[in-house]
Amino acid sequence: MAGGRRPSTVSDWRKLIQDFRDQFPYDAFSALVVETFANALDAKATRIDIQVDGNLYRILDNGSGMSEHDFREYHNVASLTKTRGETIGFAGVGAKIFLDRAEHIITETKSKDFHGATQWAFYDESLEWEPVATANRISYPTGTYVEVEMTNTDDLNNSNPEFIRTLLQRHYNPALLGYYNLRNVTLNGRIVEPWRVPENQIDRQKEFDFKYAGHRIRGFFVKSKSPVPDEFQGPFIAVYGKKVTQEWFKQYPISSETFYGLILADHLIDILRTSKSDFERTSWTWKRFHGKMGRLLSDWLNEIGAKPRPPPMPTDMDRMSREIEKSINDVLKMPELADFANKIFQNMIQRAVAIQNPAGELSGTLTEGAQQTAGTLGGPTEGKGVPTVGDDEGRGIVEDDSGQTPIERARRRVRGGIRIGYDEQPANLSEAWIDPGKPAIIINTGHPAWKVADGLTLQARDERVRVYHILRSVFNTLAEEGGPETTKESLAKLFSCWCSSYLR
Repeated sequence: MAGGRRPSTVSDWRKLIQDFRDQFPYDAFSALVVETFANALDAKATRIDIQVDGNLYRILDNGSGMSEHDFREYHNVASLTKTRGETIGFAGVGAKIFLDRAEHIITETKSKDFHGATQWAFYDESLEWEPVATANRISYPTGTYVEVEMTNTDDLNNSNPEFIRTLLQRHYNPALLGYYNLRNVTLNGRIVEPWRVPENQIDRQKEFDFKYAGHRIRGFFVKSKSPVPDEFQGPFIAVYGKKVTQEWFKQYPISSETFYGLILADHLIDILRTSKSDFERTSWTWKRFHGKMGRLLSDWLNEIGAKPRPPPMPTDMDRMSREIEKSINDVLKMPELADFANKIFQNMIQRAVAIQNPAGELSGTLTEGAQQTAGTLGGPTEGKGVPTVGDDEGRGIVEDDSGQTPIERARRRVRGGIRIGYDEQPANLSEAWIDPGKPAIIINTGHPAWKVADGLTLQARDERVRVYHILRSVFNTLAEEGGPETTKESLAKLFSCWCSSYLR
């Protein structure tokens, strides 16, 4: 190649589109419906009309439409004309993930300053689009119309009204319920209703609407008198009108098949994965949200008597657990574990917090969400009660280089140390988990590993096998909270520090 012409990179657009679509945890036609509906929501549509007729899928919205620039960018497969953090369709996908399975895609858009239409299709292996005449497909002052001519048999089989109706309820029930701009959705001329627990089947319910750390969280929990359909069981987290994932927050209620709920947490879009089917769970944003909602759900389940109450452990087990708790909390205070402890147990053990101090050389900013420290400056009790950032109502302070409030860092116990609890969950594959409602690390006494350790302990009349199982379960749970990159190193350090202190 030296001295010759440099060859250009050849893009296999079909494979690129297929690879991108494969990130979604559902079939191709479902991805088309989910993504085109997301684009309509992003355009602040109050009405969306869908029609399926033979091999044609059509979707029309009365949103803001696209400008001439955005419409041109729309045809670039890798374009990103949206800002992540503002919309559910942040990936700029829409109908383009279906190009390799369509005869063609026609798009017409009308905004305040622009009206245009194109046809987009593969010609052999070349992906091309061309302007076509506008055909008054948009009956609203502004909006966007998309028409997809399907060719794949599987897609044609799925493109029936009942399948689409169920799909919209499963993925966009929050928007259908009226929590966002959307007011009307039709499918082949019929209104698409949201799914609800029937009024005469509601046993208990709770609505909530609160702010923490400047973010608004709202939604509801419902306990039904009878089981709800499988696809609606459990609390669901939603972002910008789309249900993302089911999450029990480590709470396991009695008769879980009778519970339904929605949690609207738009700020989690910053940690939403591209497939919109889960979040980055190792982030501090997720952990803080998870802890807050876990306590809220735990309190409600306790209030209505739906949280299982495991029988008390024998006295010798309780004594052993308290001794293990103390040993672990002592180990987590060691200087060599300070960074790990701060990262994993931000709400459970002593950590460095921002404290207002007129003589401080650092800067901070007031924010929503507070907690009272056990002590601030000058000792364990002096200055007791000064707020720092936390999950309670009120305002706390966080370190911020651009802030105007003088602070200093103070290492204080802002929440108690870890606790160890027990619950028998044979169907749960986890050996242990963090229950944010207590907070505590719960050992699963229904797990086969516990039964082996418990049996060996009783057989040998030596509790050390049980102790090792509890330590391993607790340490694994802590290390997993830090993400896969910390697991092995953290586990080794935890065991090393514990052994050096308690196995002398």
